[in-house]
Amino acid sequence: MSDGPIRTEAIAAAAVRQVATLMAAAAITAPKSGGQLFLAGKPAFLETVIIDDPDARAELAQWLRARGKERREAIWFRDADVAEAVNAILFTGLAPDWYPPNYDCGACGYATCAEFLHASKTLRSESAELEFTGPTCNLRDIDLGIAVGSAARTASLHAIDCRVQTRVAVAARKLGHISAEIAVAMSLSVTHKAIGFDRRMPEVDFDAIDLPGTQTLPVGIDGATRASGARNKQQPRHPTAPQ
Repeated sequence: MSDGPIRTEAIAAAAVRQVATLMAAAAITAPKSGGQLFLAGKPAFLETVIIDDPDARAELAQWLRARGKERREAIWFRDADVAEAVNAILFTGLAPDWYPPNYDCGACGYATCAEFLHASKTLRSESAELEFTGPTCNLRDIDLGIAVGSAARTASLHAIDCRVQTRVAVAARKLGHISAEIAVAMSLSVTHKAIGFDRRMPEVDFDAIDLPGTQTLPVGIDGATRASGARNKQQPRHPTAPQ
């Protein structure tokens, strides 16, 4: 029995935590290529993590703003505000020990899965400074998308507002909250209006902000704004020769 009435804030926090757990379960049980989640001697290739601690979400927001400064993109600042405002964030991604379904489908541009893994080994080993690790198997990326859709549907069924994002997942990777090589964040909240709905892009003076670098590539080109400053052209790591 409770010692007193349970207030709105406590109800929201408890509801989001419970539904986030159900969402994680839905992601794990969502259909996978070949019906595979476990193979003989293999671990699960999906990682699910829930972050609802305000300090951890504030840390994510600070990293997002630092990344937005070096990419010169206002959209990172918008996502930082959301990370601080929501009740919790569920992360779902491909764990570092993911494995292809061995369909040899050719969607990656290689005849067999073994050929793809061999050819992409060097690129994957050089991905540490990038936001995500790649390349990854196309079918496993589809599996991840299906898992995220299943989780988002679970949120909807329980009337929890859910916003699917990728930039927050980058912050979680770089801060060590998740180990997934590519991941999606689902920001969860209980408010009178969904926090992720109808968000205005903030005005940001990138040169006036004093934030440390994130040691992540790419970084923005000064003055090369797109979409009214929300996005910005980025510097390539290895410039390509004109064709």
